[in-house]
Amino acid sequence: MKNVKWKIIILFFFTNLLALNLPKYFSADFIQKIYSEGKTLTYKGKIYTDSKNVFWKYIYPNEKYIWVNNKVYVYEPDLEQVTISKKPKLNLFDAIKKAKKIKNNEYTANIDNKQINFIYDKFLQKVWYIDDVGNKVVIEFKNQSTKKIKNKLFIPAFPKDIDIIYQN
Repeated sequence: MKNVKWKIIILFFFTNLLALNLPKYFSADFIQKIYSEGKTLTYKGKIYTDSKNVFWKYIYPNEKYIWVNNKVYVYEPDLEQVTISKKPKLNLFDAIKKAKKIKNNEYTANIDNKQINFIYDKFLQKVWYIDDVGNKVVIEFKNQSTKKIKNKLFIPAFPKDIDIIYQN
């Protein structure tokens, strides 16, 4: 449960991080690696944001869709379920405003007693942090774009006949 909460905070972080920087729209391919006990889990997909909403489309190793708007929706087709939870109350916009430049294009922000590091050079390049269970999470972005994104992409879309799980 703590891991889900922290992932929601990170998703919200991206929304606010990108709002602080010039582009209103941001999309990119991403590779997310989680390092745990000598093992590495790798996920791939695309991210889209309009500085207020975020849509993550995971394509590897399994499909997963995450929308962050007024709530967080996580749709997992293989499980035939959607998990709906509240958006974190934490206002990360203020926290990221206080992010400090470490060197060159590297920045750090302390959010919810966690240190989040990122590299920003014209575009968001990389984010890394330690999650609640001690795993190192690294997300790298490629093929970044600031082209306009259609609003309908940020509206959750999933079949009506699946299980819905509500979390606080």
